[in-house]
Amino acid sequence: MAVEQWRITEVREVSNPGEDAWLITYEPVGGDPSTAFVSYVPKEAVEVRAAEYGLSTVDEALDVILHAPLLAPAHAAGELDMPAPALVDVETARAQVTEQLATCKAKYGVVTTATAPAGDAAKAAADPLQVIRDQTRIDPVRSATIRMEMDRYRLAHEAESENGGGR
Repeated sequence: MAVEQWRITEVREVSNPGEDAWLITYEPVGGDPSTAFVSYVPKEAVEVRAAEYGLSTVDEALDVILHAPLLAPAHAAGELDMPAPALVDVETARAQVTEQLATCKAKYGVVTTATAPAGDAAKAAADPLQVIRDQTRIDPVRSATIRMEMDRYRLAHEAESENGGGR
C-alpha cells in the first residue's frame, strides 16, 4: 500500500491577545478532498521543538511539526512510543525523533508543499511555509535555556526515581 501524501496548501496567521499561532492546511494528494484538515501550531512550537530535539534550523523543526499530525494516530493506538524529549538527553531525543520521522514517511504519510498548475510561475515559486520561515528565528540562547530546563527536569525525575519516588 502506498504511503499517504499530504500537501501544505495554506498557512494562516492567528494573532490575538493571548494567542499567537499558525493554521496549517493539509490536503491529500490524489486522495479524498474531504480528508483535508487544518493543524493549529503555536508559534513558539518551532523554537521549542528545536530545543527539545537539538535542532538548529526552522526547516528541521518544521519537519517535526508538520509530520506530528500524521503520527498522532499511531501514538494513540500504541503502534509507536510517544516521544518524551524531557526525559532523555538531547542526543537521544534527536535520535528518537529522527527515527519517528523516518517511520512516518515510510508508513504513515509524507508532507510536501503546494505545487502550482503548469504555467503558473508566480504560484510555483510560492511556498506556503515561507511565511513561517520569514517570521521565525531560532535563538540559540533561548533554545539552550529551554533545553537546560528540560535537562533539569530530567535529572530531578531521575533522582526521584533513584530515591524510590521520593518516599
